[in-house]
Amino acid sequence: MPDYRGKVAVVTGGASGIGYAVASRAVHEGMTVVLADIDTERLDQSAASLRSRGAIVHAIGVDVADRESVQNLATRVAAEVGEVWLLVNNAGVYLSAPFVEMPLVEWEFVVGVNLWGVVHCMQAFLPGMVARDTGYIVNTSSIDGLVTVRNATSYVAAKHAVSALSETLYRELDDAGSAVGISVLCPAAVDTDILHSATHWPSRLGPAPAMTPRDYPPLDDVMQPDQVADILFAGLAERRFWILTHPEQGAAAIRGRAEDIVAGRNPGDQSVDPNFRRSTGRAPS
Repeated sequence: MPDYRGKVAVVTGGASGIGYAVASRAVHEGMTVVLADIDTERLDQSAASLRSRGAIVHAIGVDVADRESVQNLATRVAAEVGEVWLLVNNAGVYLSAPFVEMPLVEWEFVVGVNLWGVVHCMQAFLPGMVARDTGYIVNTSSIDGLVTVRNATSYVAAKHAVSALSETLYRELDDAGSAVGISVLCPAAVDTDILHSATHWPSRLGPAPAMTPRDYPPLDDVMQPDQVADILFAGLAERRFWILTHPEQGAAAIRGRAEDIVAGRNPGDQSVDPNFRRSTGRAPS
């Protein structure tokens, strides 16, 4: 296991869900943690909870889709905390609608957080890691960043991009002989608040749209965020690039998609195992 004691971790989307669970695990490992989130009220509550356990935690509000906001985060971390060893790009949002029903501003919201948020944060922190030849990046994609699902084109597109850019960066770091590591985390059904993403609509995008309630496909085998954190840290210990929370359930869909591509077949039913999308009514994380 790596020695995390005394190292600095920055976790975006750290106020709740997977982000908070990863931050909590980092604290357990002896790390100094920077919780970064757009929900400043919940951010302060989460930071206070971790501090009550004796942790060294810094809470910094950030809109990862806003480049200047991320630059401010990086400046404050450098001045107030120190060199970052672990960057967890976990902030994410989800909106569901058929492509023809989703306006451009909703695309800007989803892609802004899920893709540009990752790009902004890596641009802010990766050069320092490379210069010091140490550190680790975790980019949160999704099972939907490996397969495709209906009525989530913006989310699927952004998460596929995160998977691809992470894999490309892995190759670039490897070619350069860099000691900096990178993993892509692909959660499936996790008990988070991602279906309430519209509550974090940024004012810079104008008035929040009226969100039509939608029936989300129910999910089975829902995992708790702390279980995801355990899986993630196990993957870090092995420097494993692909970290899937539900590899067995996603295997058939991932394999089927790859086989369709190689065979030149039109897309088949690449939905995750039907038994996997039952019971709770939560969307994938």
